[in-house]
Amino acid sequence: MKAMVLAAGLGLRMRPLTLVRAKPVLPVLNRPLLHWTLERLARHGVTDVIVNLHHLPQTVTDAVGDGGAFGLRVRYSREERILGTGGGPRAVRETFGDEPFLLVNGDVLFDFDLRALMARHRSGGARVTLALLANPDPRVYGPIVTDRTGQVLSLAGRPRRSRGTVSLFTGVHAMDPSLLDLLPDGPSDSVLDLYVPLVAAGGRVDGMRVRGRWYDFGRPRLYRDTQLRLLPGRGRDRALLHPQAQVRAHARVRRSVVGDGTRVESGAQVDRSVLWDGAVVEEDASVEGAIVTTGAIVGRGEAARDVVVLPETALRRDTDAGGRVEIRNRMAWVTLK
Repeated sequence: MKAMVLAAGLGLRMRPLTLVRAKPVLPVLNRPLLHWTLERLARHGVTDVIVNLHHLPQTVTDAVGDGGAFGLRVRYSREERILGTGGGPRAVRETFGDEPFLLVNGDVLFDFDLRALMARHRSGGARVTLALLANPDPRVYGPIVTDRTGQVLSLAGRPRRSRGTVSLFTGVHAMDPSLLDLLPDGPSDSVLDLYVPLVAAGGRVDGMRVRGRWYDFGRPRLYRDTQLRLLPGRGRDRALLHPQAQVRAHARVRRSVVGDGTRVESGAQVDRSVLWDGAVVEEDASVEGAIVTTGAIVGRGEAARDVVVLPETALRRDTDAGGRVEIRNRMAWVTLK
């Protein structure tokens, strides 16, 4: 079975984190997000994966390589301009052959049965089947409305408002490759330019309610909070420390994720925070509700609260950092949104 992972986006809502790494390889519980996705694909029978690239592509290829570590064959499609969720797959349509494949957004963490989704797709008669979950807030997640058989009636109110079961789309689809032939070359959106016109023309788009965990890392604060909810254990002192992290005597780490090679020096306090690999928290510093990226230093006695700390070199003059920026000792402190 084949799959494509969409990893070319700019990650604008996740800035400033995505000024350092592409969103699909931001560390989640001390592993690149894409690692979780590739393991899930391999576990459910996928053998070949193509990943599209545009923004900070080297951060993706460095994290994934040829896919051998996951038991997969991974290839890459580099996009000079972003082609979108429809145009990206359309550009590599020939790689899928004639058999259905999985199309997966690279910026979500999920844990549900992909074999069951593919089986439903093969038996349902639709050209695409969307993995759906209960929609907790249709104002945040555009509602997908289906009838009792699972046929999609509308997508975020298009082509018309409909009544039925309201769900959210997880960003995971099972698709017949021939459906991509309906798209022109160039940028396009799978929902607006493919599924909505198909529903409007009376074609069948199916949705399948899936069971399992699903997390959308929509902005830095949500990225932080989701990881803290996923921490193992119970109580206020639980934390995830990488085996190669160094937490000195008289330092305290609570409810936090601490990455490979990160140093937390004596007297420092870290609470409700995510420290990437190679971050440094110096003596008597306080880090609370913050994200400290690779190469960033919270200096001796400094207090970092509800901010992202990253090297100043990651910023560019013409780039929106996603929050108010303060420069301290060649580090950029950006308010957490």
